[in-house]
Amino acid sequence: MMVPTQRSPRALIRAVVMTSIAIGAFGSTVAAQQQPVRLPVKTGLAASGVSGCAAFPPPAQIRASSPTADAESRQLIDQAQDAALQGNHETARDAFAKAAVLVPGNARVAYYLGRELESLDDNSTAVREYCRYLALSPSASDGDEVRGRIVRLTPATELARVDEARANFRSGVALLQRRQYLAADSAFAAVARQVPSAPEPYYNRALSSAARGDRGEAMQHFERYLELSPQAADLVQVRGSMSRLPERVYGPGQALGSGLLFPGMGQMSTGRPVLGVLALGAVAGAVVVALTSKDEVVTERFTDPFGNPYTDSLTRTTRPLAVAGLATAGVVWLGAAWESASYARRSRARAEAIIATASVRGVPDGTSVAVKALPRGRVGVGLLVALPAGRASR
Repeated sequence: MMVPTQRSPRALIRAVVMTSIAIGAFGSTVAAQQQPVRLPVKTGLAASGVSGCAAFPPPAQIRASSPTADAESRQLIDQAQDAALQGNHETARDAFAKAAVLVPGNARVAYYLGRELESLDDNSTAVREYCRYLALSPSASDGDEVRGRIVRLTPATELARVDEARANFRSGVALLQRRQYLAADSAFAAVARQVPSAPEPYYNRALSSAARGDRGEAMQHFERYLELSPQAADLVQVRGSMSRLPERVYGPGQALGSGLLFPGMGQMSTGRPVLGVLALGAVAGAVVVALTSKDEVVTERFTDPFGNPYTDSLTRTTRPLAVAGLATAGVVWLGAAWESASYARRSRARAEAIIATASVRGVPDGTSVAVKALPRGRVGVGLLVALPAGRASR
């Protein structure tokens, strides 16, 4: 009958240890899943290459025209040019405006309409048409002349507002790259108020929100970015990243404190109740092992009051696995608390991984470079380059 009582507690300790290993392995596996698509920070306001165009943005969407619309637009353009030669700028403006509706992708119509609007002192609308012309024909030979007209027609207050927006945007980029996400979000929010048609502030705000673990806010900013730039070159990457944003980011300190307060509470506070129950069960099992008692019959020698020696049998109760059980319970308890804090740190790292770090030109991401002193007697230093996995050094 002594054999089962000796083996069963040890088997329970082994089960507790295996459970602890499973908790750590499963937690690491879960943390490694669902890595977001990495997106680079946008470092400039592309729409504000010309200050006036940022102040008075043109319509964003351009639809294709039909053959019938092309033929009708040519007639309107001829009528508008005849009216302009006769000095009838209002008639020319109306004809060019109708042609612009029929063929919104015609750059020359946008330019001619802008000239007629400028002749009628409708400066803000003229700027919009000039900006539309530059958007439709960015490499036009008269591009510099059109940009000069835009700057001249744009009020100084609007130019100053756009310049301030550029400065705020650069500050936000610097803060975002330094992982000061709340401050960066505030800077980009100011830019969005100053230049509401620019998509870049919303894109970078989405990155800062995602890095903080605010999935709902990140989704809103990404949707606004795609709404303002429906033909964005990174449309597929943004959509892919949106579909894999983590639901929540956990605080390592809070997870560690919860895990130390009660076994398994750290796992529960990080959204893994099953692992929390396993950790609690492992600690409880180790305590049960520590409290397991064993009765032994021992024979000892005694002396009676008259000085005569004699022997007697006594039953002694011991807990042979108390130290091992309590030590195992403590290790599992502390290990579970540490694992929950580690999981919380990994959740934050996963959220921040959405921001692609800039790499040195010509050096792939993941490459580490170190300087090594050469042996005595040799002049200079050595350069150690560790290439990322999958690349061979040359």
